Amino acid sequence: MSPPRTLLLALPLLAAGCAGGNHAVRSATLPPPATESRAGTREPGAGPAPGPPRRPQARSVPRDLAVRRAIDAAQGLVGRREIVVSGVSYGDGCAALVRAAFAEAGAPLPHAASDAPALLSLARAQGAARRYKPAPGDLVFLADRPGGPAEHVGLVASVGEDGTALVLHHTDRGVARLRLNAAQPWKARSEAGKALNDVLLVGAGRVTAGRLLVAWATLL
Repeated sequence: MSPPRTLLLALPLLAAGCAGGNHAVRSATLPPPATESRAGTREPGAGPAPGPPRRPQARSVPRDLAVRRAIDAAQGLVGRREIVVSGVSYGDGCAALVRAAFAEAGAPLPHAASDAPALLSLARAQGAARRYKPAPGDLVFLADRPGGPAEHVGLVASVGEDGTALVLHHTDRGVARLRLNAAQPWKARSEAGKALNDVLLVGAGRVTAGRLLVAWATLL
């Protein structure tokens, strides 16, 4: 009997999901985000003119509630390309999902933290980045090849007893779920057949998601 099939995800879709603009702009009338690509996609750089970096506002709700709100906001966007929450369009990049989720949590991120490298720099400056023990509400930073720099960012929705994190992240096809177990990065499945890491296509090869981990970070 052949082993259970492992989900294959195209890594270029993961990287492309970080390429869109992610500055928040308020629209007078915005329909719900479409599940398919549609005309009128925002031009890169559209939105308010960049100003000096702003300090994030203090979290106005207890941490456990902030985490729940952030996860609920991100989960509500699964399958959608454009990140629109509470009438605000954050763009269509991977950092846009994180920025929208944090804004809904009452802990908006600084304007300058507009992509994965900038968010990781912020986390490191705050001593919040690490390689172990993810928790719901954490950010996860991924490379586009084993050992590479952070190119992608997502939000941890849950963590199983075996350490497998369910990550919400933005790809070219929209917001999707990804399983990642950094404690067993080389394994797609456990001996019992439980999914540990989704498998991504990297160039001509296949790589488990755990091998692409750069860091976890707690910013909520």
